[in-house]
Amino acid sequence: MAYSMLLVAHSLWRWVVVAAVVARLARAVAAGGGAFTKVDRLLGIGAIISLDVQLLLGLGLYCGLSPATSAAFEDVGSAMKDPYMRFWLVEHGPVLVGAVIAGHVGNVRVKKAVTDAGKHKAAAIAYGIALLLILVAMPWPFRAIVGRPWLPGL
Repeated sequence: MAYSMLLVAHSLWRWVVVAAVVARLARAVAAGGGAFTKVDRLLGIGAIISLDVQLLLGLGLYCGLSPATSAAFEDVGSAMKDPYMRFWLVEHGPVLVGAVIAGHVGNVRVKKAVTDAGKHKAAAIAYGIALLLILVAMPWPFRAIVGRPWLPGL
């Protein structure tokens, strides 16, 4: 029961993450050399919060509740030979942790940038990397072995 609830929450929350990261990236690109405003700062905070919540939900699955990762940890050698198990063990989670790290590094670089243009550039690079990593590591419905529904549980 806890597993299925957490899985649905994690699967649905991904869309909040994608929307928040896309909004932050779009704002950074659109603003270019313009003024860095309160909206920019709030979009950055929203993106980081959404990434962090998703990370916590994912860690709950990865570190104990997911039958796939539990089985993979029991025999890592066999899991690495199985594309389904390998995806959940070493591809999905670690790549998405990289997306969270990119977002956090971007926020630090935005804070340290001296000019508004530098702030927007730092945000564009960081959230561009984060979005790319998210898109690569998501279990899209069209992925043959690991695909998940667009809106699971609904």
